[in-house]
Amino acid sequence: MPTTRENLLSDLDKNTDALIEQILNFDTALFDQQPADGSWSAAQLTEHIYVLDRLIYNILTGETEPSQRPADEKIATIEAVMNNRTRTINAPDPIVPLGKVKDQQVLITKIIAARKDIHKLIQTTDLTPICLGFIHKGFGPMTRLEWIVFLMVHSERHFHQYQRISNTLQNHS
Repeated sequence: MPTTRENLLSDLDKNTDALIEQILNFDTALFDQQPADGSWSAAQLTEHIYVLDRLIYNILTGETEPSQRPADEKIATIEAVMNNRTRTINAPDPIVPLGKVKDQQVLITKIIAARKDIHKLIQTTDLTPICLGFIHKGFGPMTRLEWIVFLMVHSERHFHQYQRISNTLQNHS
């Protein structure tokens, strides 16, 4: 768990680098191929992560109120739930990929831009207030800090999915 602004920035940078590496590991010819009917392609998975990153940025820059609890109170719970690979979590409609953007480099550029915006926000904004623009269905109201950690843990959760997609596609070719 990040304990300082500097640690949070470093963690976000490492998370972003790891995400980009996952995306670049895909052969561009396989990037938009679905491993099975009803499964997401790597392109769709990447679009999903990007859409969530942008949504979280909008939540972070939206209306807030001072928190009456520690800003990191829910981080351990968020990490435990998101790191539980035995539990399937279905994406809600606002973050289900539409499949319109299929180009690997375009998606990478979009993710990098979104992450840079969040990076700047971490440097310049109080991370302790509760964000009011969206209340998470499972975690309830979250602070800016908790939303940022959620963003990172969410993308890490999908690293395994990238690997499964890649393995399935390579076994079928």
